[in-house]
Amino acid sequence: MTTPRWDGARNLRDLGGLPLAGGGRTRGGQVFRSAAPTTMTDRGWREAASAGLARVVDLRNAEEREGGRHPGGAVGVEVVHAPLEDPHDAAYLEEVGPWLDHPHGWEATVRRFPDLVAAAVVAVVEAPGPVLLHCQGGRDRAGMLSALLLAAVGVETDAVVGDYAGGFRGAATHPGHGLAWDGATGSWVTRTDPVPTAAELEHRVADRLPAARAYLLGTDVPAVLLAAGVPASALVSLRTRLADRGR
Repeated sequence: MTTPRWDGARNLRDLGGLPLAGGGRTRGGQVFRSAAPTTMTDRGWREAASAGLARVVDLRNAEEREGGRHPGGAVGVEVVHAPLEDPHDAAYLEEVGPWLDHPHGWEATVRRFPDLVAAAVVAVVEAPGPVLLHCQGGRDRAGMLSALLLAAVGVETDAVVGDYAGGFRGAATHPGHGLAWDGATGSWVTRTDPVPTAAELEHRVADRLPAARAYLLGTDVPAVLLAAGVPASALVSLRTRLADRGR
């Protein structure tokens, strides 16, 4: 995995360079993940354009978008809104509310919203060039979608888990802010989270990695994505784009 530099971008990661089971690595410069690019400067967007960025896939829900506008659209980058969940689904929130920031929630998210997950995968696959996927902090939803994409092309499980951990740690370098589900009141609230201490962060990471690994080892991700509605041709295209077996 390489870390590109786009001025002002937070928690930006390139999904390239990860080892594939059976040999080879993922191609760099094809799929990036990050926090919401609201802090990117004009220089940062020029650097993204120099990297060939052709599409941004925004995984945030409608309420999280600043007035409905996206900075990528303002500089001519195609923006596709592809939320992974319905934040108003009471049954989902009852089941997954405590796990929205935890891999324990991945299975239920895919099970309850297969059409949304499939649409996000297809939005990445069908991008006409390099693509950036992001949520708010570049941690939870971006982490889940990245894990699904990497597992679908055959990245080694430890490397997928490592990418998830890297995104989780990267999100902690800045104060978090946005909407969070408050189970006690049964409502979404605006919350600002301070930067955790190193010990707090590593405790949270250690709590999540076993769940991420268990999901990946116990799930046939390509089969799950096919059942969710991702066309077989899209999975072939994803592997063609990301998997470099010659490395």
